[in-house]
Amino acid sequence: MKRIFVLICCVFVFFSVFSQSKNTSVEVLDYRTVDGKIILELLVNDIKADFVLDINGANAVLPEYVEKLEIDQEVQKSLSNVAKTRGIETIKTMKINKISFGNNIFSNNFSILVLKDAPYLRKLGVAGTINTRLFRGATITLDGKRQKITTSIPYRPPYMRLDYRVDCVLETDGTLLCPVVINGKNYSLAFDSWCEDIIAMSPEDFALFTGKKAGQELNINLGYEAPIKTGQVKVADECLFVKNMMKNVLIPENKSLQRSVLGVGLLKEGILSIDVRRSKMYFQPYDLVKIEDELIPKDLNVKIESGKLNPITGEYFLEHIFDYKKGGDFVLKGDKPVVIDFWASWCGPCMKMLPIMEKLAAKYKDQVIFYKVNADVERELCRVYDIEALPTFFFIPVGGKPIVEVGARPENFESIIQEQLLKKK
Repeated sequence: MKRIFVLICCVFVFFSVFSQSKNTSVEVLDYRTVDGKIILELLVNDIKADFVLDINGANAVLPEYVEKLEIDQEVQKSLSNVAKTRGIETIKTMKINKISFGNNIFSNNFSILVLKDAPYLRKLGVAGTINTRLFRGATITLDGKRQKITTSIPYRPPYMRLDYRVDCVLETDGTLLCPVVINGKNYSLAFDSWCEDIIAMSPEDFALFTGKKAGQELNINLGYEAPIKTGQVKVADECLFVKNMMKNVLIPENKSLQRSVLGVGLLKEGILSIDVRRSKMYFQPYDLVKIEDELIPKDLNVKIESGKLNPITGEYFLEHIFDYKKGGDFVLKGDKPVVIDFWASWCGPCMKMLPIMEKLAAKYKDQVIFYKVNADVERELCRVYDIEALPTFFFIPVGGKPIVEVGARPENFESIIQEQLLKKK
């Protein structure tokens, strides 16, 4: 009996992992590095611009790029005291109407700080810095060997092993605290992609750390300033992160840090996945699993049948219903009205409504096209249209905007369908 139970558990885990992988939308893009900083090409209001990935920092832009990137110059909120990010003063908060990274990552009305000045960022050739807020709802995977960044929604890419995962703590300011063991002592380090070392310590932690002096210099950044050399470096005999034991790790003191950090020097040791929403990190050696982009599942072709409740992806929505990334007023692309059922498998009312929606699809065959969207998978689409309660239903008339009905009340929604079809006649 015990063996049967274990077998059932194994089968469940297999299909759970398989279903996560199959329901993951994945995109692999290039990044470049300068002075150890990861630089991404973003699209800001349809204009290309480079930004430094600063996971533990701010969303910020140099002042000369406000006009270049057509950023809304209306100040979003009053700053009674001048704010600072990494020691640089900011002068105001503005709004980016549209910002995206590839096809997976997109946001509307994105708040961004305008820096007073940051010459080093200008020297890097970037418009500013970007943090995890843009990537909420996605998992980002950094491959330092190939200089690739993979964005996957909602789960990690399938080559990242579940048993090489660690729970982190996500603080209210977006800081992700990671458990690291250094010379047998437990530390909680903030992950910081601005730091080019594996670990850098605050003055307080560095003073207490008993590692021997390294006798060599390392580069450190004091805020958004150019790197400087420091001889205040100690050696950790062993650093354990997730299941990876790293030997003879050089740890500099950085006087600008209030908290010790785990940096992107990790990418010399292995591949890293960051799932901010679930407060998880994955870290595994490069040679643990063969990484082939073609093994990443691609979205299947969507086949639409009249009289059926058809599952669709966010990509299908953009191509066949409305491309919100281009902005402008909502105009349905098709020549027939559309119904969209936003649902999730854990939502009891959603599951009760699915067979009812299938019957409605059959009833209004050739008059209305019926779709369903898995809200757990298509998080960006739900975020753009403020889908906060499930089930949510859209009726989209030809040439009109979505009429929204929330909750499992089929009679209410069918009355909307009938009313709109009567208007069409």
